[in-house]
Amino acid sequence: MRIIEQLLQGGALREAGQAPLRRAVRWAAIIALVGFAYAALLPPVLEIGGALLYRQDRWLLLAQAAMLAGSALLVRRRMRTLSADPRLCLAAFALMASACLAGHDWLLGAYDLSRDEQMASFDAAVFADGHFSQPLPPMWRDHADALNTLFMYPAEHRASWISSYLPLNAALRAVFGLLGDPALVGPLMTALGGVALWGCARRIWPADREAAAVAALLYLGSGQVLFAGMTSYAMSAHLALNLVWLWLYLRRSWRSDVAALAVGFVAMGLHQPIMHPMFAAPLLYLVLRERDWRRAALFAIGYGLAGAFWLWWPNWTWHLVQAATAAPRPAGVDFPSRLIMVLSQGHYARALPDMTVNLLRFLAWQPVLLLPLFVMGLAATRSDPLARALAGGLWLTACVMTLILPEQGHGFGYRYFHGLIGNGILVAVYGWKRLRDARPMWRSLLLATTALGLVVILPMQAWMAYSQYRPYAELDARIAASPAAYVLIGPLDAPYAQDLVYNAPRLDRGPIRLLRDLVSPALAASLCVGRPQVALIRPDAYRGIAAFFRGRADPGAVQENARAAAMLGRAGCRIAYLD
Repeated sequence: MRIIEQLLQGGALREAGQAPLRRAVRWAAIIALVGFAYAALLPPVLEIGGALLYRQDRWLLLAQAAMLAGSALLVRRRMRTLSADPRLCLAAFALMASACLAGHDWLLGAYDLSRDEQMASFDAAVFADGHFSQPLPPMWRDHADALNTLFMYPAEHRASWISSYLPLNAALRAVFGLLGDPALVGPLMTALGGVALWGCARRIWPADREAAAVAALLYLGSGQVLFAGMTSYAMSAHLALNLVWLWLYLRRSWRSDVAALAVGFVAMGLHQPIMHPMFAAPLLYLVLRERDWRRAALFAIGYGLAGAFWLWWPNWTWHLVQAATAAPRPAGVDFPSRLIMVLSQGHYARALPDMTVNLLRFLAWQPVLLLPLFVMGLAATRSDPLARALAGGLWLTACVMTLILPEQGHGFGYRYFHGLIGNGILVAVYGWKRLRDARPMWRSLLLATTALGLVVILPMQAWMAYSQYRPYAELDARIAASPAAYVLIGPLDAPYAQDLVYNAPRLDRGPIRLLRDLVSPALAASLCVGRPQVALIRPDAYRGIAAFFRGRADPGAVQENARAAAMLGRAGCRIAYLD
């Protein structure tokens, strides 16, 4: 910190009137360094959020502190107003979308790492075939769990299978798959989000074109926005649709409100119904405070119908999945029972540490000036209802997710804040507006940190994304190339090895992957008719995954493989091993 203090006392930052700038830089650097120290004290645990913070993101925090200190040396005393040329912004967002598409193939290996990503692609394939749920061959109806039904509807005797997520993210991917490439959804949503953010800033501050330029620079500098756009996650669509909704909401006409309701219906149905309402609720509360009863009634009726539809959807879909029509509905089908199951898991003891990890990871994947500008913008919430509602969406989401799901799992930054990144940026622009005479030096700092972020932080993030996806993608490719009819994978043989058990909906692409520990003697007898080859994965095959987590494969995998090989051998299968 002494080095940072010395830098802050030199150059243009020493001038009178620059105390707010010095404070912002100082506290942003302190938070980054404290975050690094906190992450460094974490054990290299296998829980994915803490592991990624320890393994990767703490170095982003440290680099941000160094970059911020270095940028302070580049601050210029005078700089003209930033340009908000819409053509320039559109070109920048198009370039960002192109980077997302290229990164999907080159950095992520066109691979769906997490179960959330896999379910989006799985459902898209089902919808593209014209089904709401993919029928299962009779052999698998009583053994589907061995195919990996995590995040799918529970059923005792399955007629079909489909994920338990709401369908519209997958439906978008199905449409673009029929048009050419489902991977276009994330990049196009990323670009749409940028355009809608620019439009929101222009509508909130119509007389200040620089506000839109600041918002665009913060959006372009967000690693979370960029890298999430390379994946199959629904989060890019959440962000884009929330910002389109806000753009329409700010127009304050009945036509735009009806269009906003249509956008809200789609946003609620992307994957989980709770995400969009946590964004919209504080903004809709403003309508009540304004006593605009006609507008309030329109939104109440529209969202009431949308909510009722999406609450009905899982029950209807489950009846397609469950073969026995008279079977009782199990817990976990409808959203109320899912909520009860989540709340009963007793994760409250780790809720605050997990959320601390989430927020640090969020900051590590955002532009370094977002936090200080956001903090300054919070002062506007005392007098500006819109600023208060935008910040309220973030607070509401943080509180609700701390209560119901403090651990996010995989993702870049903090996924459950992704749909609200636009809120954070707009509140940060409120902070920018409060700078007044100090803006020339902040313009210089914003441009310096954005440029250094592209040169320093972005390559670090790209390497982190590549090194996380690569070992799984390489092993996935080796499994796909195996001549075996079936490959058995131990769910605990390596961190998140269960996610390698991912099958095409029609089971028409071999080899079929099975969870080794769920292959029963009865299933083995069915599999081994005709003496097919069955492959088991030796621990050495997980070397890349184990190295990423700085651990090793489960030594018990050898014994479990031997047990499964003996059972399958007795049933008549030919056994092979994948090293």
